Amino acid sequence: MLETIRSFFAPPISAEEQGRARLAWVVRLRWIALLAQLGSIPPALAFGLLEAHLLAPFAAVIGALALLNVLTWLALRRGADRADGLGARPGTMLFQLSADAVALSTLLALTGGAWNPVAPILFVHAVLGSLLLEGRLSVVFFALLVACLVGIQTLPVIPSGLEGSLVPARILFPAQLLFALVLWIVTAWLSRTLSALQGHFAGVRERKTRIDRLRAVGALAAGLSHEFATPLNTAQLKLRRLARRHGLDDDDDVATAAEALQRCGEVLRHMAGSQLQPEGLALDPVDVDGLVGQVCSSVTQANPRARLRFVKTGRSPRRALLPAVAFSQALLNLIDNALKSGGEDGEVEVIVGTRPGVVEVSVLDRGDGWPAVVRRHLGEPFVTTRPDGVGLGLYYVHTLVEALGAELVLEDRSSGGARARIALPAVAPSSSRSAHTHEESAPAGGAEAAEATG
Repeated sequence: MLETIRSFFAPPISAEEQGRARLAWVVRLRWIALLAQLGSIPPALAFGLLEAHLLAPFAAVIGALALLNVLTWLALRRGADRADGLGARPGTMLFQLSADAVALSTLLALTGGAWNPVAPILFVHAVLGSLLLEGRLSVVFFALLVACLVGIQTLPVIPSGLEGSLVPARILFPAQLLFALVLWIVTAWLSRTLSALQGHFAGVRERKTRIDRLRAVGALAAGLSHEFATPLNTAQLKLRRLARRHGLDDDDDVATAAEALQRCGEVLRHMAGSQLQPEGLALDPVDVDGLVGQVCSSVTQANPRARLRFVKTGRSPRRALLPAVAFSQALLNLIDNALKSGGEDGEVEVIVGTRPGVVEVSVLDRGDGWPAVVRRHLGEPFVTTRPDGVGLGLYYVHTLVEALGAELVLEDRSSGGARARIALPAVAPSSSRSAHTHEESAPAGGAEAAEATG
């Protein structure tokens, strides 16, 4: 019984279509209001707030409102499975609330107007209008509410029970108008604040989901490496012993088997080295320019012959929510691919740029462009066109980018070469927390925004 009552008063937060849920909530509240209005008739007659000859029009207004509620309820039942049902129409809620406001104003006008002791109940509609209507519809409804206030001030039937105790209209009307305006403004602000908080929490849940995906991929890679490493090493050891014992060191089949086992070992080592480590998956506002500059600097220090240029375009700093360690590994994969694709003399450019709401990190090379098979199978592991390639580097990058809600684009450069571009959702400097910044220390130059992994 208690749960039934609670569900009856439950606010319109539902998995079903939101407009329909709100309208159903209004219907339930209106039944309560109708019962209260019927219950108010005996005391109103007893205390002289309702004249006997006005009982018929008073009851007629209540009956009309009850009929509207029945028709609305039936329409909701009929349109329950339709996307264009009653609740989906923008003006439906405005009509429903307007009917309530006009009916209540009429009942108040018949029982003393603005001087009726329960007249402030009309202000509840200022709250409902701010909560359930948006934009211009909310303003239109507030204008109607002001008109209703004017009506109960200028067209009231003053019953005998209120004669001689009326507050002057010049005092009562401004006070009631101010009260309605304050209620409307405060409720509208609260409604929008709650909507913003709801969006924030949805973003937090989405980021958590992305991190969980990253952890799952990391755990899978770690598990595979651990489970296969020991039996693979055992197989290689046994094969070498058998070859020595039977004098098969020069046998082609044994050599082929040994190469296959060695290849498997390289794949496992690559997986173990490029897995997404859970401890590096904290999403923090990161200075992208600084992080990319640090990665480029580490590459040039480790390989002085590499022709790598780091370029920043537009204003800095640029921030994005990133797991710094995992993103650094992804960028290293792209740079390594680009260096291999361009050859020893090929120049690689790493460029950080911006678009509205987006930070772009691009890696460009002067190789042969992206193979069709790589484009076609982007996001799949073990796809490579190099004899010595494993096909996990680009897969790692794609997995990380997808988990971050970013975008990875593979393009061919018009002047020749490949470009891989990561588009990251930007974090406004004013709204970001204190970020882990990284000093830039890499060679500069270049001109395009891109990123490559061959």
